[in-house]
Amino acid sequence: MYCIIYRSTTHSVLTQLQIQNLLNQAKDFNRKNQITGCLLYYHHEFVQYLEGEEKVVTALFDKIKKDIRHYNVDLLVSGFIYGREFKNWSMAYENFIGPNSRLEYLKMLVETYIDDENTFTTINPATKKFWTVVRTLLSTQKVEDFQ
Repeated sequence: MYCIIYRSTTHSVLTQLQIQNLLNQAKDFNRKNQITGCLLYYHHEFVQYLEGEEKVVTALFDKIKKDIRHYNVDLLVSGFIYGREFKNWSMAYENFIGPNSRLEYLKMLVETYIDDENTFTTINPATKKFWTVVRTLLSTQKVEDFQ
């Protein structure tokens, strides 16, 4: 099992419809290719966690780097993992709209990724803990779930 975590910026604010279309494409592709993960969108920035077979995940990341909706694509972490973090979601999603104490906590976690690219540059217990917390927070509230 292999994972990639990356961060990218959008050229402009994406509408909910544009994001929905992006998620629908991701859902279809991920189901067909046994990829799971999580997409976070906050202040024109994506942070995405992808997991699956190395060859498939790497090919998908190469495709994302060429996608005109993304620029400044930075690979934060890549490497082998023991098991899936998001095994029940082909693509979990959160856009941080609306007040919620769990979302506020999640925003702080995500801002760490966005503000300091060197925070989690290797797959280690801190990186795993970050995504475990993200998964836990997303699973305890209503979020976009594309299985």
